[in-house]
Amino acid sequence: MIKKNIYNNEHDSFFNDIILEGYDFFVGVPDSTLKDIVKMIEGSALPHIVATHESQAIGIAVGAYLAGKKPCVYLQNSGLGNLVNPITSLCIPFDIYPLLIIGHRHSLPQHKKMGEIDEKMLEIMDYDNYIFVHGDNNVK
Repeated sequence: MIKKNIYNNEHDSFFNDIILEGYDFFVGVPDSTLKDIVKMIEGSALPHIVATHESQAIGIAVGAYLAGKKPCVYLQNSGLGNLVNPITSLCIPFDIYPLLIIGHRHSLPQHKKMGEIDEKMLEIMDYDNYIFVHGDNNVK
């Protein structure tokens, strides 16, 4: 399992690393913090689906896993609240752990609380296959 933090200037090596780890299917909810990573995904020949909701992305990732893929789900950290039930009732009981690439925001008022508790939420769920991408938290 992966558990780490990266920063905006590390996107190129990060994307290559996850490809080398065998991740071959991408699904997620777009976030400006992750825009460079999403561009790399779109520029690759790998399957990619843009989801409308984080729980939808997890459901698609689980389906991809059952079809033999190694899925990766990208999202903004505020969307983690939408993943509690799908992770605890679908992923964990069936030992399916898609890599979560999480755009971390915390400085604006609407992101502050989730930015303080996001990693704790993952720890409480015993979910340790994630990467936080830190970038400009003040994008408007």
